[in-house]
Amino acid sequence: MSDINPKKDDSQYNPRESAQRWEKEIVAAKKELTKFHTASKRIINKYLDTRAGTGGSGDSDSAYKLNLFWSNVQVIKASLYSKPPRVDVSNTFKDSEDDVSRVASNILQRMLNHAMEKDHSDFDVAARQGIGDYILVGLGQIWYRYEVETEQKMTEPVIDPQTGVTLAEATPYEVIAHEDCLTDYVFWEDFFWSPARTWEEVRWVARRVYMNREQLIKRFGEKIGKIVPITKGKKNADSTQPQNDPWEKAGVFEVWDRTTKKVYWHVLGMDVVLDEQDDPLKIEGFFPCPQPLVSNLTTSNFMPRADFQLAQDQYDQIDELTTRITYLTRAAKVVGVYDKTATGVARIFTEGMENQLIPVDNWAAFAEKGGIKGAIDWVPIDQVAATIERLTMQRDVLKQNLFEVIGLGDIMRGMTNPDETLGAQQLKAQFGGSRLQSKQMEVGQWVAAGQRIRAQIICQHFQPQTIVERSNIMHSEDASLAEQAIAFLKQDATKRYRITVESETMAMVDWAQERDSRSQFMQAVGSFVQSVTPLIQAQPEAAPVVLQMMKWGLGGFRVGKEIETVLDQAISQAQQPKQPPQPSPKEQAEVKEKEASAKRQDTQAVKNLADARKSSSDAQLTETEQQMIAPVQPMQPAPVQQMPLPGM
Repeated sequence: MSDINPKKDDSQYNPRESAQRWEKEIVAAKKELTKFHTASKRIINKYLDTRAGTGGSGDSDSAYKLNLFWSNVQVIKASLYSKPPRVDVSNTFKDSEDDVSRVASNILQRMLNHAMEKDHSDFDVAARQGIGDYILVGLGQIWYRYEVETEQKMTEPVIDPQTGVTLAEATPYEVIAHEDCLTDYVFWEDFFWSPARTWEEVRWVARRVYMNREQLIKRFGEKIGKIVPITKGKKNADSTQPQNDPWEKAGVFEVWDRTTKKVYWHVLGMDVVLDEQDDPLKIEGFFPCPQPLVSNLTTSNFMPRADFQLAQDQYDQIDELTTRITYLTRAAKVVGVYDKTATGVARIFTEGMENQLIPVDNWAAFAEKGGIKGAIDWVPIDQVAATIERLTMQRDVLKQNLFEVIGLGDIMRGMTNPDETLGAQQLKAQFGGSRLQSKQMEVGQWVAAGQRIRAQIICQHFQPQTIVERSNIMHSEDASLAEQAIAFLKQDATKRYRITVESETMAMVDWAQERDSRSQFMQAVGSFVQSVTPLIQAQPEAAPVVLQMMKWGLGGFRVGKEIETVLDQAISQAQQPKQPPQPSPKEQAEVKEKEASAKRQDTQAVKNLADARKSSSDAQLTETEQQMIAPVQPMQPAPVQQMPLPGM
């Protein structure tokens, strides 16, 4: 993508001009995001059920709610992220014979997963908070940074051993004591970007970090840190952030500008920028963050819109009906009026006991009025009960409409109709989860994009010894290739790798479904092996083709991905020409013993023949002797025949 603004010469940038530019840019971005921030605060109050008089703006205490919004958010959150993901790093070209590339991908995968799997990892905390913001307000973001700590050491002085004169004094030098790639969570109200229609058009991104005076001096120096204006923060009834922080802080904007390939630190209201640096990470894409998780995007404006806003009418109607049902339920009680002169009627409910009669004055007049029926009248509770029943039915209809709008079917909430068949329930779950699967894919791509940034930071800035230590590669079978693999990674080799994160690895596992999937997988593999075994026995050269077919078939099973590496090794071995079987050491020893025994027998036969020739008076050998000598000649393959010699 070509830059919208051409890169200017560095000499044209100075602190004051930069401050004027970023003051204008940030103010414009804040104005663009005002409606989103206002709506997000109202949504969070709705989620937390903040009422009037409880420290936030919300509905009055007289309103009664059925907080389905909170319930739906909890269901979606558990489906999108319940545990740290598993990162997969593989060579894009999948060259099975490129061992250095394979070991390099293994090192990178070990390091990425190690950072996620440790307890309370910074990525796990940041990802959970970012995904929570995405579900609630429609915007979630994380931020990657390279952190390094150095220490001073001294070189050894050089002294002439003969004269004792110091040839070189000890000099200080700096070494890296600790380095890491950390993941920071970015609050939705602190993430800014240049107004654009799509993410590709975004020129700069920024995050706001609140720093006190001590942190400002440590980061920007005493000269700049002391002049930064800081405030204690104004109390705002509509704010969702803490209102009682005693420390005065300044909101520092860290701006990454893709047009100039520079990073700026600026505080609104200052006439100079706090700091300005050239590209510190030197990674592909420049931004230290992936494209944020954004809900309900259009190509007209890159602006999030929460799912709640698209279903807020249904939520409001349900709350309204809940309030009416609550008041009618309170009114549905035994209440009536009675004739004041009939004092005995009142005593029926205040003093009446079992098997007790209450006297009535002037019985004749009491009976003439109709007795108890004529002296008392009840509130028509049957009409109230009928109204409650109808309102409850209407609320159930609105709940179904709400589930259709937000894509959560009743089967996904653990509710089912006993009259439905299993196929009907599975069909409802399948279509009800289609939108949820789309969100799972978005979250998986967001996590994978962030891990690509982390991988580039590792390859670009980490020391080789740090990579060896974090990956623990020297204690694996690939230790002999570790040095070459690390050198390969340091050559900006991440472009050759495909870093992916399966969204299913972050959701809660349905163990029953996982068991059924594995059972189906084993049945399919068993049936296939049984079918192709006669073919392999008849034509062994067909084994690689059969294994490739099996690998292709495994692509339809998610549980089969874990054993694809085993199949790759089996295919590689099947394609290699088979060597003749080598005899065991025991068999080799037996063969050598037989050869030595045969050689001793031949030597003894020659010696016997020589003795016979020496003792014989006849100098001419008979035809029989020639036949005995023939086998011991080196050029004759005929077997030795043992025959008695004359005169022996």
